[in-house]
Amino acid sequence: MTIGLGPSRAALPGPLHSTAVGFGCIMLFSLPFAAVGVFAAVQAGLKLAQGDWRTAGFLSVFAVVFGGVGIGLPAAAVAGRKEAERRERAAAAHPEEPWLWRQDWASGQVEDSGRKGQYGLWVFAALWNLIAFPSALLALREAYQRGNRLALIAMIFPVVGVGLLVAAVRATLRQRKFGRSRFELMTRPGVLGHGLAGTVRIASGLLPTDGVVATLSCVNLRTTGSGDDRSTSETIRWQDQHNVSGQRGSGGPGQGVVTTIPVGFRLPPDAAPSDDTNASDRIVWRLQVAAAVPGVDYAATFEVPVFRTAASAEPVAPEEEKLLGPIPESLPYRQPPDSPIRVSVGPRGTQIRFPAARNPGAALGLTGFAALWTAIIWLIVYLKAPLVFLVGFGLVELGLLYGMLRMWLRVVEVTAGRDGVMIASGFGAAGDPVRIDPRDIEAIEVKIGLQAGTTVYYDLAVLQRRGRRTNAGSGIRDKREAEWLAGLIRNAIGQLTAEPQRALRER
Repeated sequence: MTIGLGPSRAALPGPLHSTAVGFGCIMLFSLPFAAVGVFAAVQAGLKLAQGDWRTAGFLSVFAVVFGGVGIGLPAAAVAGRKEAERRERAAAAHPEEPWLWRQDWASGQVEDSGRKGQYGLWVFAALWNLIAFPSALLALREAYQRGNRLALIAMIFPVVGVGLLVAAVRATLRQRKFGRSRFELMTRPGVLGHGLAGTVRIASGLLPTDGVVATLSCVNLRTTGSGDDRSTSETIRWQDQHNVSGQRGSGGPGQGVVTTIPVGFRLPPDAAPSDDTNASDRIVWRLQVAAAVPGVDYAATFEVPVFRTAASAEPVAPEEEKLLGPIPESLPYRQPPDSPIRVSVGPRGTQIRFPAARNPGAALGLTGFAALWTAIIWLIVYLKAPLVFLVGFGLVELGLLYGMLRMWLRVVEVTAGRDGVMIASGFGAAGDPVRIDPRDIEAIEVKIGLQAGTTVYYDLAVLQRRGRRTNAGSGIRDKREAEWLAGLIRNAIGQLTAEPQRALRER
């Protein structure tokens, strides 16, 4: 089914015009690397013939690293130029339908990006370790022969290299276990104000007993800096998550048994559409599907098309309703039984308690990172590195320790009633409450707070008329629970509907 075909200028392709000058610059840049790689390979062969295995080994590292860059860059440039030319032709044929510019979106068959990521991870891990391990050996010799203990810092790099290899092995095992996964679009594209629907097809009959977690995220990719200082950050601007069930079936002649997982999401009308106009500030929509199974868990990621079209201003058609499922707000909500957040109704109104250590997984992750950072600081002190290193790393350590203490010890208690909202917080126990008069409250907001990788935790905030925001609870993993809690506060102070209170009585 194709819906929402209409004018859309929300996203234009990125740098499609791959000029001959740019292609030539890449070729000129890669030539020295290729030359060094070839020269090192020849010299390694000569040294190997002379029986000098040690020198031949080091020269082989240079041959692989420099030769790989010298050959890989032109190959990537050729592939990129062909893809850009194809997209230019598609854009000329469909100027108002950017979801048809990408071949996979146009066909409605989106492949799991994890497969490409697996190959990239192996290449990066190989290049990293080819540099890291020889460098570590040289650092050990420097520390042993000349007593330069500062050189031991280089031992961090092979540790990172081992981690990269482990990640590459896990990715390969996942691909071998589950085969190829693809997302078959039933809505082309996903339309803001309407929804995104389709079927994930896994080339394996392994069906998770606990269901599948499907997560749709709107991600802002920002690249800052230049040259070697370039870095890319990912900020999740919107996210929704569903627990869905799959079923086994036949994949057709020669395909064996497959698992199919129907997926449907309703999209907000005010979210940002897919946009790669600016390569340094892009908006991508990702569908991530994960399931816990014996051995290596299943995981797949698909980049999906989401746009604002002429259909965005129109009501959802009945056939779309069947694909997207019921509106979440129309379903009776029940707080998850394993939720650490405690809700009760007392004489003073609705009381919500956010206990300490309510997200132990995230707290453990931050604690582990803080412990690693502490070990680095200890190494800096032990090696008597310059003071500027100690100061810089120490300031970051203070921030990590404070964040760790907040996750393990911070308690927040919210009491909402006709007299306003009382918020008390503290470490270990709640302190003196702060009262916000109901006449000063403009809204109770739910917003994304902490982001740990692709996992987001939601915050509650009281928006006051003077523009001030006061935090009323954080670390809420379930989006619907966060919206339900916000509804309880609104109702307690005399705003909005009674649905959250009804759900509270039914608990």
